[in-house]
Amino acid sequence: METKTAKQQPESPLVPGYLIKEVLDGKPVYYNGYKAVLSGGKTIDEIMGSSSLQRLILWYLSRIVLSSKNLDDSQYFVFTGEPGLHVEKRNNLSGDLMIYDRSQVSLFNVHYFQTPPLVNVEIDVNIDNSTFSDYEYIQRKTSNLLTFGVQRVIWILTTSQQVILAEPAKDWLVIDWHKDIELFNGITFNIPAYFEQEGLSLSPEREA
Repeated sequence: METKTAKQQPESPLVPGYLIKEVLDGKPVYYNGYKAVLSGGKTIDEIMGSSSLQRLILWYLSRIVLSSKNLDDSQYFVFTGEPGLHVEKRNNLSGDLMIYDRSQVSLFNVHYFQTPPLVNVEIDVNIDNSTFSDYEYIQRKTSNLLTFGVQRVIWILTTSQQVILAEPAKDWLVIDWHKDIELFNGITFNIPAYFEQEGLSLSPEREA
């Protein structure tokens, strides 16, 4: 599992809201690289964009879900692009891909979703570690999502090539991503197999 050591440093109350990715257990979760934005070394676009690998994985997952005969689009919504979840007052979270039962979401407005999706998929962590280490972030966020009512939380960690699968009242699983893994309702994914099938190069290593 990808982990980083959290640096316990006080944060400035003047950090603008657009540099806050989420609020987890009452604490702000900042985008990785936000300090460079504050110092003028980077722009907000440079730290918020997905990598090409993350973007392709998200496209692949969206494609297999939306094209599957196991998913009736008259019964389910599939949302991507970090839709927001208002879990409770101290928790405003997001996800890379969410699958909703249509019967659970009939009201759409300018606010975050306030009902849990069936599935929440996350691709990598990409947070500043001033408040949470990557490991603690995954643990806390996953626990909050499951308590909120999400039935399946999936983390795809590209550097370690692992998938974390968490469901209510079950042991969490850490799975090698070379295996076929169920996404939802019998729909499975296998990232390395997809890349091989499409003749694409897969390089999870981060550039220095």
